[in-house]
Amino acid sequence: MIAKKCKRDGPLTYAMSCIILLSVLVLLVPQHAAAAKNDFVWLVNGDRITCDIKTLERGRLRVSTDSMGTVQLEWGDIVRMSSADEYIIELTNGERFLGSLVDSGQDGQLRVLLAGGEVLLNMAEVVWIDPVKEGTLTDLWDGHVSFGLDYTKANNSSTFSGSFGARRRTEDFQVGLSATAFLRSQDGASDSRRADLEIEYRRLLLRRRFWALVGLLERNDELGIDLRSLAGAGYGRFLVQTNRSLWSATAGVAVVNEQRAGDEAAENQIEAYLNTRHEYFLHHSPKTTFNTNLTLFPSLTDPGRLRGNLGFYLRRELVSDLFLELRLYGSYDNEPPQEGGKSDYGLISSLGYSF
Repeated sequence: MIAKKCKRDGPLTYAMSCIILLSVLVLLVPQHAAAAKNDFVWLVNGDRITCDIKTLERGRLRVSTDSMGTVQLEWGDIVRMSSADEYIIELTNGERFLGSLVDSGQDGQLRVLLAGGEVLLNMAEVVWIDPVKEGTLTDLWDGHVSFGLDYTKANNSSTFSGSFGARRRTEDFQVGLSATAFLRSQDGASDSRRADLEIEYRRLLLRRRFWALVGLLERNDELGIDLRSLAGAGYGRFLVQTNRSLWSATAGVAVVNEQRAGDEAAENQIEAYLNTRHEYFLHHSPKTTFNTNLTLFPSLTDPGRLRGNLGFYLRRELVSDLFLELRLYGSYDNEPPQEGGKSDYGLISSLGYSF
């Protein structure tokens, strides 16, 4: 059924439909009624905020307040916290604790009341906090949606781009979903389409290690690919995990089904899956994020063939939750189909909203 939808114009339509549908579902989810605010956060300037502590991830603590709504606080600006609710706390070395937060009375120290005692943690080493209680969909998921349009009058060419991303992190797993689509149009030339839909599930282990499951659907006219579907599994580790940076590496094996342009018969292959991803965050205003993602696919059934995908984006916040994004993408195949080239790359600017 998916293959039928993804013929010729299908992958672009399918990916864009996913972008729009997922964006609407996430952005229009109704919020629960406000609960009593019984948590406290002390800031480095001496202020104390009465709030409901949501989660700490990527160097930002999300809290809900009565007067300001939900706000993001930079972790480095917080000196103490307290909450009677239970949280899962993770350190830079991957060690985790489960307990409530008690005011330590000491700046820079997080006192956690455990089932069988208590522990005093250095807040600079805390990289993730998540409540045991359930939250709303927008509390549990973080993500973005963006759209861009570039036009050149000289040759009457235009490029449309759209992307959607969402991720969720719990004590035991991490899941991410992303969809991107590009359409290039120019007078006197055929349209060029590129679209992909990817989901990755990571089962988190001790010491920053994880098992990974990956699924991918993609189309690329420049490389002569009508539809490529991939399912793979691997083992990886977070090489760096701080409140400023995340760097992971994964290695595994993937089964690939490839429908090449002009060829009705699909081709099955087995490829190695090698991925490294680095993210860097700057949360002082304006908030800035750098993301680099490199994946290599050495073929195991066709020795000598090597594919690769490289993605990079720079995202800078304009106003609260509204950002400007500069995205660079590239793909390479040293043995492409006859109707395709060896490489495809581009630079796209877009405007987006994060949630």
